[in-house]
Amino acid sequence: MTGQNPLPTTPDNESARVEVLLERFFGAGNDAAQWGKLIGPFVDTLRSSADAPIVLPRFHADTRDFAMYVITRSPTELVQARELVRAFVGPTYSTGGDTIPAALDPEDPIDAAVIDFAGPQSTLVIRTSSHQHYRPKLRVALQLMQSTAASRPARSWTVIRPLGRLLAEFDASLAAGGVASSNSALEQVIARGGISATNLAHLRIKRFDRLGLGRDLLALNGLAEVMRQDPPRPVTEAVLNAVHSTALSGPLSQGDVPGACDRLREINLPLPIKADVGFYSDEAVTVMLTTAVGRGDLTQLARLVTALRQDDRQDSVPDIVWQKATALVQPQSPHPPLPQEAEPGATPPITAPESTPDFGEPSQVESWGELFERLAVPGPSHRAALDALRDEVWRDWPPLPDSDEELPQVLAAFDDTAWNRAWAAVGAIIEVIGSADTAPCTVREFITYALTFNKFSAADLVTLQALTEIFLRARPAANAYRSLLEELRDSCPQWVSPEKADPALDLADRLVLAACPDNNARLGLAVELLTPLHRYRGRLDSAILPFARQLSDELDLPLDWPQEEPAEEDDSLGDLAGCSLLLYSLDEAVLDRVSRALQEQAPDLKIALSFDKVGNPSLREKARRANVIALATRCATHAATGFITTHAKAAEITYADGSGSASLLRAATNGLKALKQRV
Repeated sequence: MTGQNPLPTTPDNESARVEVLLERFFGAGNDAAQWGKLIGPFVDTLRSSADAPIVLPRFHADTRDFAMYVITRSPTELVQARELVRAFVGPTYSTGGDTIPAALDPEDPIDAAVIDFAGPQSTLVIRTSSHQHYRPKLRVALQLMQSTAASRPARSWTVIRPLGRLLAEFDASLAAGGVASSNSALEQVIARGGISATNLAHLRIKRFDRLGLGRDLLALNGLAEVMRQDPPRPVTEAVLNAVHSTALSGPLSQGDVPGACDRLREINLPLPIKADVGFYSDEAVTVMLTTAVGRGDLTQLARLVTALRQDDRQDSVPDIVWQKATALVQPQSPHPPLPQEAEPGATPPITAPESTPDFGEPSQVESWGELFERLAVPGPSHRAALDALRDEVWRDWPPLPDSDEELPQVLAAFDDTAWNRAWAAVGAIIEVIGSADTAPCTVREFITYALTFNKFSAADLVTLQALTEIFLRARPAANAYRSLLEELRDSCPQWVSPEKADPALDLADRLVLAACPDNNARLGLAVELLTPLHRYRGRLDSAILPFARQLSDELDLPLDWPQEEPAEEDDSLGDLAGCSLLLYSLDEAVLDRVSRALQEQAPDLKIALSFDKVGNPSLREKARRANVIALATRCATHAATGFITTHAKAAEITYADGSGSASLLRAATNGLKALKQRV
């Protein structure tokens, strides 16, 4: 258990903290200390206070389990350490998926020592094949990484980036399905500072909701206080969604309304029941109505029942809850109660006077054109636009495709500063267009801005791929198609590399899936995407090499990808007989391609596919049977992802960092490899 009080970090006691870490790390639960010569360089580097990540080996003699811990002292250092690990280790010497902060176990003595030293989200745990041949190579690669970082001139790891830019990256990568990218952006927001604890909790809640992690959401510290502060509608809806998936879906599916009410009491959260139901999902409305039933609140029950009838949404809640609610309010008037019937102590309703004086406050934003115009200028109007994005009021506006011809005229007048502000809306654009609509003129303007200003971070590339998919979905004419692909081709030397193989392969995959009015343009971009990966193919994950070879064939590229067998059996996906995998994405073409690619590597693997937007009996059965679940979250709703994670039993759940075939393929492969190691 983590119970020791860590010493505050000051120059006087830093060496003492290091010695405590070393004593505990190489204590019970770690047999690596018996190889003093091997661990010596890592210990010496740590004691020297060098400007380098901490690297320490762990070995369990009984199970032969081996891992290297890369420990950082701050979230910002973690971002940098992740890039170093990718560069020096990559998929060559690791099992893959090791560049996401490890979920350290406070009950484990070694993990507890690391938590007390650097915190729970501070560490990458790098594993490799169980064969001893791979372990020294991993150890040497990490030692080289550490010595290289230690020998460079001293400098700060921290790069100060504007908070608005980081928040835009978070929203965009979350909307585009960039699970790891959104987490990285969130880490940088935390390291950057300047954001309140409440607003930080809002970001975490939105991310947990998108991933369907209702239990993690409800376990957040201070959640009750967040709900008492009247959070924005998306945050409120996320909490209600989590309550539905974790507490209500089970009892209500069995017709047990009293049991559902008991579960709500156990959660003990100040759940809202006075909100306008027209703005909320079916799951959220079900929680509101069930909460009012459980409280016996006839005033709010009558209001909710009336509102649902007026919106013709009676079918949005389970029949058993609707019948109970209507039976309770039957003697009541079918109309909402008068204001004087409000609850004792409640704040009286505010009625607007006939003529409201103008105090200079900006009016509410009511359209996409108005949103962009206000984003472009500083001051109260800009803040009102940011509030509109935060509260997601754009969900109630006319569809963005209806304004696709006029919006580029507004955006074309923007200078660099205005565009930098307008980028805050890119996540909302991806979200509102979804997986079926398109707005080619608008997204083309955003693509041009991204390429012009070299927005090629991991989060930016996930966003760029999503925007490109939306544009190509509209089947542009040959000249528009050629223009975009040429601009993308010119950007490739700035970002295509083995470390960013997934977005490169996702983009190449989209060239295969999208209509092609100009084959020369397609070939030109394909060359720039795949040739660098072919040149450094030894650094690519063995799981995606067959897919890279497949893309080369489909795009008619004369690249020779040797048929290389895995060096060790553990690196392959063979011997998965009896295992079941569930792939989830709203892109059916991606599901089909990933399924076929995996079936070639693991013929005995049972693969189920789903592109459902809500839960249903078929999806429930697939989730229950799966040993591994790989989710692509772009455009997905909690109604689907929350349903899957709720009904998954002991499945290994992984998330794609993007919405393309390569991203989902890597997520599935990482999950299958983790399953093999676990069993």
